[in-house]
Amino acid sequence: MSTALIFAGGPENGIPCLPIPPHDLVLAADSGLLLCERLGLCPDLVLGDFDSLGYAPAHYPVMTVPVEKDDTDTLLAAKTALAKGFRDIRIYGAFGGRLDHTLANLQTLEYLLCAGAEGWLIGSENYAFLQRPGTREYPAIPGFSFSVFAWSEKCSGVSLSGVHYPLENAVLTRQFPLGVSNAVTGGSARVTLAEGLLLVIGSRL
Repeated sequence: MSTALIFAGGPENGIPCLPIPPHDLVLAADSGLLLCERLGLCPDLVLGDFDSLGYAPAHYPVMTVPVEKDDTDTLLAAKTALAKGFRDIRIYGAFGGRLDHTLANLQTLEYLLCAGAEGWLIGSENYAFLQRPGTREYPAIPGFSFSVFAWSEKCSGVSLSGVHYPLENAVLTRQFPLGVSNAVTGGSARVTLAEGLLLVIGSRL
């Protein structure tokens, strides 16, 4: 599947915790251009209002939008990737800065899911993925915790295997963080969800 990479403006100083996949499209959202360049990637398009970067770069294709707009620069990049037909979208530089921006990026995952795409938020210290009903495996990343949270009001039929604290047909709610700070014990964690939306997070210990 073709992959679109979006670089957001979170203050990432290190290398992303997950490998950068082969890609067909690289988008830099405003100051996400700085992270993109630090990783040695040349963006196909730099877009945003450029209030963070402070200038519209002259040596890349640019799409400039007004500062007063409904979409965040990252969501604008996600919509651009969707419009170009991409359904596997990785967003880098989505953590480490303002909490409101991080929450907006998490909401962008649900926007992508509702549009028929899968999105990842990937940083040097964290990653996040929104799982719909079904079964999925997540590879172990040394030095990272593995947590699951109810993103919808209730997640039912939650089963976890390959982890230190397994679950079998459990119910998770927004009010009780039962799935926080688990650990993958084998090569991967297997997560099954019957109903709801499950937020999967890995964080460096």
